[in-house]
Amino acid sequence: MFKRMKVVTYLLTILLIGSIGFLLFTTQGKNHPNQIPTYFGYKPLTVLTNSMEPAIKAGDMIFVRAKQASAVKKGDIITFKLSEKKLITHRVVSVTNEGYLTKGDNNNVQDEWVVNPADVIGEVKLIIPYAGYVAKFLTSKAGFALFILLPLLLFFLIEVYQRVYRYIEKQEGKEEVNVSKLAKGNSIKNKTLF
Repeated sequence: MFKRMKVVTYLLTILLIGSIGFLLFTTQGKNHPNQIPTYFGYKPLTVLTNSMEPAIKAGDMIFVRAKQASAVKKGDIITFKLSEKKLITHRVVSVTNEGYLTKGDNNNVQDEWVVNPADVIGEVKLIIPYAGYVAKFLTSKAGFALFILLPLLLFFLIEVYQRVYRYIEKQEGKEEVNVSKLAKGNSIKNKTLF
């Protein structure tokens, strides 16, 4: 019984720590593109549009790694700042003296702007399909309740149950000892009477 409870407790702890870590990992730079957290050199971002289909779809999570401006070449998928609060991830179609010309794979025409090398965040190195939806759900009230509050509550209830169960077992053990001492004492008295 306790082995199962221990396994459930460990799983809940891992789920809780994993959810909190994932939340911290994915939501730090949500409204501040200049402050995107970097973990082991990678910046996690959620794709919001289908402009890069089929390579990258809306709801995918991409991991961007910084890249020297001089190393960016035609065909690279880069993420860059278009404005203070807007990031774009598109493919480089041409490298010019002024910067980079980009285009979304799913768009008919190339972008109307030239990307300044100073605005490049980095190159897309990893794509995790649908992980952006998971991040969005975890940051919602329902996701927070399901993946943070519920495991925390279950963890607490299991701990209370285990402590109460141990206390009851301990009390029953004491009663058994007292009953056996009492029975032993009665048998000694009975022997001396006869």
